[in-house]
Amino acid sequence: MTTMGSGVVLTDDSLHDEDWYQARGVIWKYWDDYAKYLTQEGWSPLVLQSLDTVTSTILGLLHDPIREGEWERRGLVIGHVQSGKTANYIGLISKAADAGYKFIIVIAGIHNELRKQTQERVDRGFIGRDSVTKQPVGVGLIDRSRAFPVTVTTTESDFNRSASRNFGVGLNAVNNTFILIIKKNASTLSHLYSWLRELNTRRGFEQIADIPMLLIDDEADNASINTSKPDLDPTRINREIRRILNLFRKKCYVGYTATPFANIFIDPDARDVTYGADLFPEHFIYSLDAPSNYFGYHRIFLDDEGREKFVRLTEDADGWLPADHRKDTPVYELPALLSARIHPLFILARAVRNVRGQTHQHCSMLVNVSRFVDVQREVRALVEYYLGNLRKAVRYNYALPWAKASQDSIISELYHDFQQEYGSGGVEWHNVLGELNLAADVVKIAVVNSRSQEKLLFSEYNRDQKPLTLIAIGGLSLSRGLMLYGLTVSYIHRSTKMYDTLLQMGRWFGYRPGYERPVRY
Repeated sequence: MTTMGSGVVLTDDSLHDEDWYQARGVIWKYWDDYAKYLTQEGWSPLVLQSLDTVTSTILGLLHDPIREGEWERRGLVIGHVQSGKTANYIGLISKAADAGYKFIIVIAGIHNELRKQTQERVDRGFIGRDSVTKQPVGVGLIDRSRAFPVTVTTTESDFNRSASRNFGVGLNAVNNTFILIIKKNASTLSHLYSWLRELNTRRGFEQIADIPMLLIDDEADNASINTSKPDLDPTRINREIRRILNLFRKKCYVGYTATPFANIFIDPDARDVTYGADLFPEHFIYSLDAPSNYFGYHRIFLDDEGREKFVRLTEDADGWLPADHRKDTPVYELPALLSARIHPLFILARAVRNVRGQTHQHCSMLVNVSRFVDVQREVRALVEYYLGNLRKAVRYNYALPWAKASQDSIISELYHDFQQEYGSGGVEWHNVLGELNLAADVVKIAVVNSRSQEKLLFSEYNRDQKPLTLIAIGGLSLSRGLMLYGLTVSYIHRSTKMYDTLLQMGRWFGYRPGYERPVRY
């Protein structure tokens, strides 16, 4: 049985009616659709009930959107890495729209892939239509007569000058909730501010008076913080977020993060005439509980049995790629523990999962060894070369009698790894051997960085209901918020002095339903 607690909340001591939505008798339409959608996605009734309670509590900490006058609320929601923060704020968005928030902005991290992934999840969980094809998806299949929220961002395009020109009407002209999912980028935020001011502020007024706004700042500790010296201008992203907030007379700001260390040290008294208050969570901080099936750092690193089971040290990587390497550092070959162990482990994990009936589930591997694009490309070429040799060995030998097949060094190595890592897992080698050819053949490799033209194709595969078996190679773009579905093997060789960076970098944590045993780090 999977359960989830309600978490802990800290609030300021000002008078605030946290039950305003109950007094108003808000009718939950978007939320009911979202709850039904999550049920179809396999959510436990107890976890769903807890999500309902938590999101109602957070909604109560905001202001009633129909309240007259000028008001603002600023808060922070803290969750574990990869524990379901996106699901939480989609639930909050759904209830906020039901309550009457007319304009919602989701700032979805600093990387394109994370913004696209967030757009897809909001499409399914709140909007109800694929933002590109306009076909019903997710909650849109639950109730096709729903009032579909409006958006001009898609999985393929962020908010930009073209989008602002094409949508040349003010927010008051939109009957349904208007939502934008944008990247945490200074230019994007600036375009949005200009569009809002030009089309939505009344002549003679500097603020939007009659549109209640909710801004969700995902990865709120990353790039949102004012890191300039106190006597200088705020950093640009921080400034642009505050400018947008200051444009509205009725606004709420809710940051979401797993690593809140920077947020709680924002100067609570910092305020500027032009940009308004800084992003300190003045009114509330909500710390979420993780569900009981959350695969977190305690199980991987702090438990002796878990550490022995899941963690392998990259002992030979320092001589291969020093921590202080440069972007032009040549990479001639893969280290032994990456080539001779990790890739066989990933292929084996895919085969083991196939034997266990998980052929229709995604399976992914993360390789995070450098922040430099050129080095990532070289590593990709080496991985492709190694994978090509592995595929040939499997293809030519997997169907042979074992006495013959075992003479191949790669097959023999796979067998040795299977016995050592998965031999006690209740899966027979001959069944795994039968799945190896397919497991190796379907692997795709993608380099994920700000300059890469490759996409993480989970969304396309989800549309076609096909599983994706992927090796994702990257650095900074893989280190924040991005979800690698079915993450089974992580190879990380990076140095950091920052605790929060380490927590985020490896994508270590999350949920591993039915495949916890093959996981390796």
